[in-house]
Amino acid sequence: MKNKLLILSLVFSFSSCLVISQTKNEKEERIKLSELPSSVREIVGTLPKKIKRLKFYKETDGRKNSFEIKLKYQKNSFSIEFSEYGELEDIEVLSKLKAIDIDARIKIKRYFENSFSKYKLIKIQKQYLPTSDTETSVFVKGILSKKIISPSNFEIIAEITTPDKRELREFTFNHIGVLQSFRVVNPSTYDYVLY
Repeated sequence: MKNKLLILSLVFSFSSCLVISQTKNEKEERIKLSELPSSVREIVGTLPKKIKRLKFYKETDGRKNSFEIKLKYQKNSFSIEFSEYGELEDIEVLSKLKAIDIDARIKIKRYFENSFSKYKLIKIQKQYLPTSDTETSVFVKGILSKKIISPSNFEIIAEITTPDKRELREFTFNHIGVLQSFRVVNPSTYDYVLY
């Protein structure tokens, strides 16, 4: 009996740690251009002249730090994220469900309909991951000019309802609409999530 209780308490402790590690607790702070790593400042210098709402952020989730450039260009909202060392991590473009390829869109909708009693899609982004053979400035220009059209993934923030609870989650689906991962979004991060 003692062994069973010990095993149950260990399982509970372990599963609690898993849930905590899967929670999105990002904090972002607006910064000046001069506070970005020099390699990121160089990328800013190559951006098109007609961009709007150019802003810079330092972001932390408690484990890692990163830098982010947010901007609007040709009526699209972009987020360009860099590591704390100035290496490009990804580019995200605000999107709508109807802008996703029909086959991927059907799979994504089917996932939500089959997994939750209720759901509301709050934010959809196309995510582009850089390749090692493409120079960063060329990759950024390719995304901004829509020369690179196939996203690596889709990130979707959704409010979902299960039989037990209602919560905000960030889902990552690959380019064909297959779920890759999800994490719970801390409600205090909610404003950040909306862009």
